[in-house]
Amino acid sequence: MKKILFVSFFSPPMGSGGSQRILKILNNLKGFEKYLLTANYPSIRYKDEFLKVSDDVKIFRVYYKDPRLFFPKALLKLIKRKKKEGGGIDVVEEFKVLKGGLLSKLKLSFFIPDEKVTWVKDASLEGKRIIKENEIDTVITTGPPHSVHLIGLKLKTLGIKWVMDLRDLWSDNPFVLYPGKVREKNRRIEENCIREADLILTVTKSFKERLLRTYKFLSEERVKVVYGGYDENDFNVSPKKLKGFTISYAGSFYSIQTPVYFLKAVREVIDEDEEIKRNIKVYILGPFEENTERIASSLGLKNYVVVTGFMPHREAISYILGSSVLFLYLARGGFETVPQKTFEYMRAKKRILALVPDGECKEILETCGFKDNVDPEDVTKIKKKIKELFSLWKRGEEFKPDIDCVKKYSMDNLVDVFINSLKEGEVI
Repeated sequence: MKKILFVSFFSPPMGSGGSQRILKILNNLKGFEKYLLTANYPSIRYKDEFLKVSDDVKIFRVYYKDPRLFFPKALLKLIKRKKKEGGGIDVVEEFKVLKGGLLSKLKLSFFIPDEKVTWVKDASLEGKRIIKENEIDTVITTGPPHSVHLIGLKLKTLGIKWVMDLRDLWSDNPFVLYPGKVREKNRRIEENCIREADLILTVTKSFKERLLRTYKFLSEERVKVVYGGYDENDFNVSPKKLKGFTISYAGSFYSIQTPVYFLKAVREVIDEDEEIKRNIKVYILGPFEENTERIASSLGLKNYVVVTGFMPHREAISYILGSSVLFLYLARGGFETVPQKTFEYMRAKKRILALVPDGECKEILETCGFKDNVDPEDVTKIKKKIKELFSLWKRGEEFKPDIDCVKKYSMDNLVDVFINSLKEGEVI
């Protein structure tokens, strides 16, 4: 029986989108000896006790030294370096970055490719031990965090087959605002990893096309696409009983991913339509975010928008199943992205208000019969679409997507795609 070692920073009980994909593949993958090398996280902010790794996976955890514990020291180093270079630095602004949770500038400048790089050394040593003691054939590293791929680079020296799983773009990620020359540094590290990996997996065809354009040495055969998909087992829950016309968004907002255009449209709809005003409620099913609440408050929507805070995945699915409409947002720069929630939304068989640019996500939605798609920044068209969806809800019109199309993205099917990709890439 072939032996595969998965290396993932995220894993249960850590409740994060990053733990979902690897968990689903691990739990549904049959016919292999499965090993998981993951982080022993000292302070898990969001725990999801419903997420479990199947009993046939051998788990190894390596302690993660969280660099946030030494950020004050890092800030002092940054100040000293800037002074030495003769440049200036706004300490107040840097403190706001630190205090406000928008840590990207400091993290991305000091910890390349990301702050999880402090885990690489110890995890690599443990990975080598696991490989030698268990005669592992194949290693699969999944990121972000992309520093995990540095572990794969080190383990590759043992002569194993290495699969590099890219759930997001790395140096070309439009949602990561790299300061100064940090993007170019990441590009060099990324190229080194891609040159050494035996096979690269991506989650969209668009990601694959970008990689092939960027790295001319890559052959099409070395890059395979395995979408995120949905797990049918997650939908064995009762729909949440919600009153009125409810629009729900699962996840969080960050960087250029903002709810502002949608919430402006909601404000205008409420001002123009008394009936919608009496019935509408928006649920943001994700970690509490001061910025989202601030936007809602500034628009006078505190009575219409509920930010639930983090909830277990199982509970989020319950809300999704109980909602009238599901809200999907992708900033214009994210035209190559297909969020994981897209597939779970489709499986829920609910109408999807998709504020997405032209691109792969929109194509998948429309192919499967989800055609309520609007430019993500066109408030007037968003408002019009909300009114249309309310009318459909009010009349009780049944929505019938293309179920056969949706089923293509079930985890059962995608695990087959995953295995075939490994076979075609000659890594198993």
